[in-house]
Amino acid sequence: MSASRIRPIVKAVLPPVIAGLFRKKPQERRISPASPMITRVEAGPLQGARMLLDVSRPAFEEMRRGAYDSFVWSTLPTLDGDRAVVDVGAHIGYTTLAFAALYPRSRVIAFEPNPINLERLKENVDLNPRLGQRITVQQVALGDQKGEALFHSSTNVDDETSSGGHLDGITPPLDPQVYTKAGFRSFTVPVRRLDEMAQEGGWGPIGIMKIDVEGAEHLVLAGSSEVLQRSRPVLSIEVHSVTCMLALANILQPLDYELRAVHEHRPSRAHVVAIPRSRS
Repeated sequence: MSASRIRPIVKAVLPPVIAGLFRKKPQERRISPASPMITRVEAGPLQGARMLLDVSRPAFEEMRRGAYDSFVWSTLPTLDGDRAVVDVGAHIGYTTLAFAALYPRSRVIAFEPNPINLERLKENVDLNPRLGQRITVQQVALGDQKGEALFHSSTNVDDETSSGGHLDGITPPLDPQVYTKAGFRSFTVPVRRLDEMAQEGGWGPIGIMKIDVEGAEHLVLAGSSEVLQRSRPVLSIEVHSVTCMLALANILQPLDYELRAVHEHRPSRAHVVAIPRSRS
């Protein structure tokens, strides 16, 4: 074959061959890390609502599917009138928004002291203005006394580690090295008693309290004694240790509450509901 006939063939074939030598195979291509996106909740009490979530993470994918803490909702009562709902440890707002959806006549008060969680919480509330108009967000940690306290937390929402934030002085549920590895930092947050805030806010009777505060649940209840006696709310509580369970029992049994286990996450950590035997 003459050189004049070979030259066009080489020009046509050689560039793709060379490009193929340097092109990564599909399995070798770098996959970009996921980022939070606005998505609709598919089912559950928050079905149809919008949330900003990184659904590559298990807990956030459960939120998108509407399966997050699915064991909770059947344990909650219907509410008479417009009794308020309090969400203590609101994280990024899934439960807060679900309460607003489940109880369309109720005000929902959400407590979240971690600024990075609070930012995402407010974004998710803003994405759902129909529900958000009945939600009040408080950047406060609830406890047994008014003041300030150190709070230890990650500042990363999207890797799920910020959900483990906790007050100084309590025994958190995980080993210390877990928090160190997650890059936890310490900062000061305001602490209030629910009794004082409920009176100041004029919230009226409270029908439900959800508490998930990584080992400080007994402190929240100690600062809520007047609310518990006056309103007799149903309590939905994540209990983070056997010690906390004993502390809860010591507070709630004299107030004539019955504790029931709802879900065991792992030994010594469970979700319970506390039901008042009578209501005023």
